[in-house]
Amino acid sequence: MNDSLVNSLKDSQVLEDSELIAGFFSPIGFAAVILLMILTNHALFTELVFSMHSRFMDPLLQKQRAFHARLVGYACALILVVGHLVDIVIWATSLVMTGLISSMSAALYYCGSTYTTLGFGVDAMRNGRSAITVVIALSGMLSVAITTSLLMWQISRYHELSRYRHKEGKQ
Repeated sequence: MNDSLVNSLKDSQVLEDSELIAGFFSPIGFAAVILLMILTNHALFTELVFSMHSRFMDPLLQKQRAFHARLVGYACALILVVGHLVDIVIWATSLVMTGLISSMSAALYYCGSTYTTLGFGVDAMRNGRSAITVVIALSGMLSVAITTSLLMWQISRYHELSRYRHKEGKQ
């Protein structure tokens, strides 16, 4: 495999430093640091969705513009999907930068498969660092659970406000 990102980083100080960091931490310690980054990233995307909901969806529902409010809801769902993709890229980049997986394409496939807990393919992790695999899967399950609960809250809020407006209009 000839991965241009890995080849460009082979002699860089960044790669040497990151290999030193990965070697210094236990696999669980390394995974915990990356997990903290993932949760922070996911929290930022979640806050963006909350902001969009309160700033756009609620006022649209109060103006009885249900179609436009649904469009905002769809945009929020798309933003959360992008957040999950960024999570996968963070995991993949950390594994490539530390030398645990040699190519970015293999790392993206591995992290995407593990994050979604599908588990396709072979285990690309080297050096017996399989504990990291478990943390990647847990981060995916936790992030998907947060996304699901947020979307369910958003849908229930949409129905609650639209029913309230509908009842108010009949009186």
